[in-house]
Amino acid sequence: MRAVELTLERRDGVDPYAVLESGDILTIPKSFFEDTPGDRDFLLQVRPSRGQFHKNVAYRPGEDRVSGLGEMEPQTAARVRSVLRNYSRNVIEFVGELLPRYRAGWHLDYASLRPVEEAGRELPLTKRNDLLHTDAFPTRPTKGGLILRFFTNVHPAKPRVWVTSDPFAIAAERYASDAGLDRFARGSMYHVRQALAAAGILPKGRSRYDEFMLAFHDYLKKNDEYQQNCPKYRFAFSPGTSWMVFTDMVPHSVESGQLALEQTFIVAAQSLANPKQAPIAILEQLAGAPLG
Repeated sequence: MRAVELTLERRDGVDPYAVLESGDILTIPKSFFEDTPGDRDFLLQVRPSRGQFHKNVAYRPGEDRVSGLGEMEPQTAARVRSVLRNYSRNVIEFVGELLPRYRAGWHLDYASLRPVEEAGRELPLTKRNDLLHTDAFPTRPTKGGLILRFFTNVHPAKPRVWVTSDPFAIAAERYASDAGLDRFARGSMYHVRQALAAAGILPKGRSRYDEFMLAFHDYLKKNDEYQQNCPKYRFAFSPGTSWMVFTDMVPHSVESGQLALEQTFIVAAQSLANPKQAPIAILEQLAGAPLG
């Protein structure tokens, strides 16, 4: 696995679709965070209040709304929203121009602020960022779409350090069966969770694919053999650097770093240059059954 830099002045040497769909990371030497002087120093001081359980501060572009701030003063909350709004718009414009075939079928998801140092962070096991995992959203099912995430390290001095492993196709070939793929594809597991959704206990709208990906997210984090023995690749993203990756295709963890911004896109599987690389296509081939 590798990180491939996209030089803004000369893009003809890099095929961003090939990089992303092969499970590599596309890096961009730009922060997309230069709108207002003093914003970086301001974000260094932002801390969600004690007692709230969000990992990050979330911004919803479609609603121009921020959540996860806890009990924050209105003036401070308004500035956080402004910073996230500007970053989100800058990134959406850039990615849309760079990846037009994805833009034609994507759905804009949340942007987020990650203000807390990741090293030594105390979180419940399945919410820990320092354990290798593939992404899945409990409340926002993709129904087979891919999770494309654009990150920026806006800390003035610290790198943001990631550890990744081999792409989804390799992990799924080794572990999907043990994680219960057949039960979700054919058995009662899916129907039980659908009944709970109908009763209002679980969110509605999840496909078999979404249910399995949520289970696989937790399975990888709980699997000590995978965490200890899988191939690992370490990347240190320097201050001012941005990077883009399909985080449901690439197992990843965050070793250290403070103060990052992020924008998420849900990309339709049929928008890929090679749709067979999509996790849903890989799982359906392994299961021999539709999951959408």
